[in-house]
Amino acid sequence: MTLLSKTFATFGLLAAFVSPSAFADTYRHIDDLASDIERKSRQIEKEVRHYRHMPEYRHLVEDARDMRRLADHMHDVAHDHGSLAHLESDLRELDAKFHHLESVFDRAERRAYHGHGHIHGETSHVKQLLHAIEDNIHHLQDDLRSLRTPDRHYSRELVSRPPVFSAPPARAWDDHRSRSSGYGYGRGITIGGGSSRFTIRW
Repeated sequence: MTLLSKTFATFGLLAAFVSPSAFADTYRHIDDLASDIERKSRQIEKEVRHYRHMPEYRHLVEDARDMRRLADHMHDVAHDHGSLAHLESDLRELDAKFHHLESVFDRAERRAYHGHGHIHGETSHVKQLLHAIEDNIHHLQDDLRSLRTPDRHYSRELVSRPPVFSAPPARAWDDHRSRSSGYGYGRGITIGGGSSRFTIRW
C-alpha cells in the first residue's frame, strides 16, 4: 500500500469515527434546547395569570400550552434520534406558534396601555422568557441545518471580482465642519458649542 493510499484510508477511518460522534452531539444539543423551550413555555403558562383581566387571556393560555407540547414532542423525537424531516417540520410549527404567541402578548400589552383591560404586576420577565425561547429556536434551526448540510452539495466556485469604488458626491462646504478635519463629505451631527462642541460623523 502506498503512502498516499494509507493516508486516505486513515482519513476515512477518522471521518467514520468523528461523524457519528458529532451527529450524536448535535442531537443531544437539539434535545437540550427543546427541553429548555419546554421549561420556559411552562413558566410562561404560569405567568399568563398576569393577563387574566385581558380579552387575550384564554388565547395566551392555549398558545403557551401548545408551544410547551410541541417542544416536549421535539424533545422526544430528538432524544430518540428521530427523523430529521420530522424535527424540521416540528420546528417550523414551533417557530410559527412562538411568533403568534409573541404577537398576542404584544397586542395585550398595547391594549392594556390604552386602557382596554388590566395587566396585574410587572411583566418584563415574560418578555425575557420569550427572548430566551426565540434564541433557542434560532439555535435549533442552526443545528438542524448542520445535520442537513452533509446531504447537500453546494457549488463552491470562487469568482474573483475587483472591488468597486465610487467617489463621494460633491457637496457644498458646511459651516459646521472644520476645514482642518479633512472630512469634507458624509453626514454628521454637531452637539454643543464653543470649546465643548463635538461632531459625530457617519
